[in-house]
Amino acid sequence: MKSIETQGKTVDQAIELGLYKLNTTRDQVKITILEEAGLFNKARVRLSLNQTSEEEGKVLAVAEELTKKMGLNVDVFVEETEEGFSCNITGRDAALAIGKHGDCLESIGYLINQIYNKGKAHAEYKRISVDSDNYRARREATLVILAKKMASKAIRENHNVKLEPMTSYERRIIHATLADNSKVETESQGNEPNRFVVIKLKLNNHKKADTKADAQQAQEDSTSTRADND
Repeated sequence: MKSIETQGKTVDQAIELGLYKLNTTRDQVKITILEEAGLFNKARVRLSLNQTSEEEGKVLAVAEELTKKMGLNVDVFVEETEEGFSCNITGRDAALAIGKHGDCLESIGYLINQIYNKGKAHAEYKRISVDSDNYRARREATLVILAKKMASKAIRENHNVKLEPMTSYERRIIHATLADNSKVETESQGNEPNRFVVIKLKLNNHKKADTKADAQQAQEDSTSTRADND
């Protein structure tokens, strides 16, 4: 199901812009109002074409049944991608679908993938990425900033830095962000659900830091000796 998000000074303006971009009419789309226009923000809507492929329909059916059984009042949108499918949850209970630190969203994604791919051969397996109100994009940006900040702290203070427990998805973002860092490395430790990432100085940087500290101490000792002689 192809969908786009558009903005406008009013909801109607945002809808008309979306219809223009999709080159379609109102009766051919499903319209979801994501945000009403306010004093400091524009109206934001999502338009989804009603045409759905057979496989998109299967994923949608699984996701809708699961969220319904969870008692969530949400809308679900599915779009086929190169990797598999993208499944986005919106609506009144979208925040509940996310849960604390994305725990609930992680579980929903796991279940949708397991149910849809059950009985399929490895070559037929399709990965389904599940998001809710763009939480993953917002969380990823936050984690990238956190990873870089804590890496700088580890280098500056010359010791390992332990991060808070995270989901496997969040830990992967930390690992990927610092994978090319020449001064630190990352390692996951602990057991689920309290597994966490430790940012550690690479061995050669530990040696450099220790050498620098030894040199500084030697200089201080030399200064102290000269003062005593005087």
